[in-house]
Amino acid sequence: MSTEIKILHSSCCSKNSPIRSQIEAVAKAKGIEVNIQELSDIQETMAYGAMSFPSIVVNGKLYDYKKLSSDDQLAAIL
Repeated sequence: MSTEIKILHSSCCSKNSPIRSQIEAVAKAKGIEVNIQELSDIQETMAYGAMSFPSIVVNGKLYDYKKLSSDDQLAAIL
C-alpha cells in the first residue's frame, strides 16, 4: 500500500519544488512507497483547509510543511 501525498502550493509558488525531492528521498530511505501529487489551484488547496503554504496532505491529514521540514519529521508522518 502506498502513502498518498499531496503537496499544496499557492498559485505563485512553482511546482516541482525541492519538497517533492525531499519526500521521495525520505520515503526511499524508509522503504515507503509514495504517490505524490502537487496542487496549486486555489479551490483544490482550500478544500483541504490549508491556511499557509506550502502544506502537505498525507493520507488525508493536513500538515504545515514549515513546521516539519526536517527529514526525521517527514519520516514520522509517512
